[in-house]
Amino acid sequence: MTQQVPSLAVILVSEDLEKLHAGSLVGSVASMSGMQVNVFVTMNALKPFLKSSFDNEDFKAGTVGKELLAKKVPLFDSLLADGKEVGDLHIYGCAMAMDVMGWEKEDMIDVFDDIIGVTAFLGMAQNAQLVTM
Repeated sequence: MTQQVPSLAVILVSEDLEKLHAGSLVGSVASMSGMQVNVFVTMNALKPFLKSSFDNEDFKAGTVGKELLAKKVPLFDSLLADGKEVGDLHIYGCAMAMDVMGWEKEDMIDVFDDIIGVTAFLGMAQNAQLVTM
């Protein structure tokens, strides 16, 4: 009998640095722990993934987020990259939100596996635990 690998779907919706960091940390640790993880970045969460926003540290940050930046803690991009390197983690940008904003995959930092629609992501997330941030 084949045992199914546990899976996690993380949907990042908010541009708040703390929520991006927490969602990326959860996804990364889950993948390093043997889970299959799919991360969907949509709506306002896409803005910090823009090269221009990321390079300028143009983040919406609260108290903890400001400390993460001040202390040069590796951010969500590093957490996601670590999860991809060590585990089974995939990151997708939302095609609809990117289309509305006129953004292309090339405008974003290099973490996305693909730009897809909600229907495709829901197909991947079937039977997965779901976390929304």
